[in-house]
Amino acid sequence: MIFNFYKYHTRGNMKKKDYSIMSSEIVKSIGGKDNISFFTHCVTRLRFNLKDKGLVNSNEIEKIPGVIGCQWVGDQLQIIVGQEVGDVYETICKLEGFKKEDTIKENIDPALKEKKKFSFKYLFNTVIIGTISECVFPIFPIFVGAGIIKMLATILGPNLLNLFSAESDVLTLLNFVGDAGFYYFPVFVAWTAAKRFNTSIPIALFLSTVLVHPTLVGLVTEGTKFTVFGIPMTLVKYSNQLLPSILMVWILSYVYKYIDKICPKSVKIAVVPLCTVLIMLPITLCLLGPIGSYCGILIAMFANWLVSTVGPLAVGLIGGLWYVLVGLGMDKALVPVILNQFANYGYDNLFWLSAIVATYALIGVAIAYAIRSKKEERAMNTSNAITLILGGVSEPTIFGCIFRFKKAMAWLFIGGFIGGIIASILNVKAYTIGTGNFLFFTVCAGGDGSSLVPAIIACVIAFSVSFILGLVFGFTEKSGKQVKENKDTLSV
Repeated sequence: MIFNFYKYHTRGNMKKKDYSIMSSEIVKSIGGKDNISFFTHCVTRLRFNLKDKGLVNSNEIEKIPGVIGCQWVGDQLQIIVGQEVGDVYETICKLEGFKKEDTIKENIDPALKEKKKFSFKYLFNTVIIGTISECVFPIFPIFVGAGIIKMLATILGPNLLNLFSAESDVLTLLNFVGDAGFYYFPVFVAWTAAKRFNTSIPIALFLSTVLVHPTLVGLVTEGTKFTVFGIPMTLVKYSNQLLPSILMVWILSYVYKYIDKICPKSVKIAVVPLCTVLIMLPITLCLLGPIGSYCGILIAMFANWLVSTVGPLAVGLIGGLWYVLVGLGMDKALVPVILNQFANYGYDNLFWLSAIVATYALIGVAIAYAIRSKKEERAMNTSNAITLILGGVSEPTIFGCIFRFKKAMAWLFIGGFIGGIIASILNVKAYTIGTGNFLFFTVCAGGDGSSLVPAIIACVIAFSVSFILGLVFGFTEKSGKQVKENKDTLSV
């Protein structure tokens, strides 16, 4: 009887769902197999780079059963199908003859190429944000898992429930496992970047591990001067950074291709990896790697100049842009400036103050995004918001929301900008580092205590502005045709 009950209630789940019709209709609606130049997927979306965007029928795509929606991000078409994305991806690969996990090589007909007029908007949205998105989304589950583990450590530790001491084996385990997901960020990104730029994955992974090797980390920590083949190396901490790996793999794609082309076949297996690595080492460690650090230094100089000229506007600008800098790894160069402020004055009223206000703006965006999410994505986005609020882990929200939607970045900037200006006008000061969760405002309770209430006011305003903007205006964009159709439907 029990067996029959189990058999009856699981019979529908034993048979795997057929995605053939759905997959065929998707391919047909984007111009067919021959219109696809690159095809991959992330947690909930199919991602297509197409030869001719004019062949895409967005209205037909959204009518396909099982498709939640579609949108353009830069030059990439993203079709949202939810948690079944892996099965749909496999079905399309099987039906159309695409090899799974391999990049579909571009073979674009020059007649179909769209000439792009260079502009700052194209550079930022398509080249920078588009490339970062393609490199980050495939490894997004790592951030989610690591973020939740770090959140558990915060909840169970002395800061909240105090169920375990900071020295306990449980918290030690949770902390170093959670940290590993972010510490080895350069390695994870190197893998996805190698697929994005269609180059050698093993060489990309090998070079990325150099960035986090204990010897290099020790040299940076101790401040020891070092040269790479006689070229002075800038001391940079690469853990938790993505930009150096992406730039490294981008250049690697050209170096590897050239060496592979000129090298005799009889010695390729030894000479190509050796020459590629030897060429890439000085390029990576002396030129590409420190770029994020140099950008951070320039930002610090610019911010200090703003403080001396326009005052509160500087805190507002940094507050609006802080988590963009975090996502690009440029915040690391500002840490010495912040620590120097604490050492010399006992407080910081610029960079760290901006970070505090920006955190509440980010929380506002995260909660609004979770509320407005489609049913299939709501659980994951709610988890990301909780991870940020309790654990202070921002990466899942940065890469899962801020870098995905221009509106999300706009709401974050506006909230952080307004909150930062108010904090500066009210003369708020941060007296310690603290943790970036919902209790972040408490770092302003030092000194004579006069900064605490103004800090709460500024943080509440930053949160409210970003939250309301996200909740009212949303995050995705619709084309003019879609908006018109929606208005016609409402009028009917």
